[in-house]
Amino acid sequence: MATKKLTGIAIQQCKPNPDGSRSYTYDSSFPGLCLRAGRRDKSWVYYYRIDGKLRGKTLGKYAPDRVDHMDRAGAIEEAERTDELVKSGQDPSQPAITKKTKPTTKNPNIFHRRVKQFLKWYKTSPKKRGGSQRSPATIAQAKRLLSKKKGTVHYTKSLAFMDVSSIKRANILHLLEGLSDKPYQANRIHSYLELFFNWAWDRGYCDPSPMAGLRKQYAEQPRKRHLSPDEIKKLWKACLKLGYPLGDWCRFTLATGQRPGECRNLNRNDLHDGVWLVEGGDPKNDERHRIPLPSIAREIIEAAPKFDKPFVFTTTGGEKPITQGGKPYGELYKAVGIEKDWRPHDLRRTFQTLASEVEELDIEPYLLGAICNQISVAKPGVSATYNQAKWMKPKAEALQAWNDYLKKLVKVKK
Repeated sequence: MATKKLTGIAIQQCKPNPDGSRSYTYDSSFPGLCLRAGRRDKSWVYYYRIDGKLRGKTLGKYAPDRVDHMDRAGAIEEAERTDELVKSGQDPSQPAITKKTKPTTKNPNIFHRRVKQFLKWYKTSPKKRGGSQRSPATIAQAKRLLSKKKGTVHYTKSLAFMDVSSIKRANILHLLEGLSDKPYQANRIHSYLELFFNWAWDRGYCDPSPMAGLRKQYAEQPRKRHLSPDEIKKLWKACLKLGYPLGDWCRFTLATGQRPGECRNLNRNDLHDGVWLVEGGDPKNDERHRIPLPSIAREIIEAAPKFDKPFVFTTTGGEKPITQGGKPYGELYKAVGIEKDWRPHDLRRTFQTLASEVEELDIEPYLLGAICNQISVAKPGVSATYNQAKWMKPKAEALQAWNDYLKKLVKVKK
């Protein structure tokens, strides 16, 4: 056993004992630090006393040709950290005793309980962008994708009873890779998990977030499907046969060009003097959107049953709107019978496409943006700040022209 300052040359000179046993050379400038030299390798060891007993901890290997090489500076840094543990009364040579978390509801930090807390916060906290509250549809989507809901897929089942602080990136990737057949859904779940874990990280429930720096796993291609005039005829005929509420909701969506979710949430309390104030739906921006109702839309509303509760398209007496997706959509697709894949949101794209292409309509892009509540199209750049026009008369004329075109196309008498 020798003591010397372990410079580069001194370290190179350290060899095992002649009989092949390990040699120990202590660093004179850092008490307790030792280089142990054996036949195969050299390792840094730090010796310390705890409870009067001498103990040693291997810090790392001195092996310049290996990726896990630790030089003298690294050894000293690690020895200093070890010394801090000793001073705090913890034996660094013994593994830290950690209490395993049981997957029960008694643990407040398990995933499904923290998700409940997060959803309450998410529902009441304003969006950073504009300060307004999130739409009901956005909140419902977050709840559906993050928690268990009767009658729907429990996407985060694999995380449900895990401690939030123990969830690793590998657990997240395993969940998302299992949704390779649903890339759009996987990316939405990715976004909500990112929000959830950032919320949890801010409150100290995990450190760090396992989503930090994790990119979305799937590329998304913008959908471009829109219905042709012949397909509109087929759709219209089927919707008239389906009737209220599903068929009427579908025709209302096409007649107004609004989002299907907004039309599904049509509320009689939002109707004022022939204008629909769209605030119960799921617009993507914070504007209070006003739609002058064209003739087809007014006729559908007037013909719909009137209940004590306000929702127009309903199967619960106006208490709740019709269900989105699932069985109702399957019923609609079967009734319409269009061979090429289509979805209710394609009706909105159909309105914008034909309103631009059909010569007798030729509605200006800015006006289409205003009708569809796409502010970046209607008022690009700083225009959104300075131009506060609602264009109610031009919107009313354009929507009525579209409705007249639909009536002519499907041969409905005015």
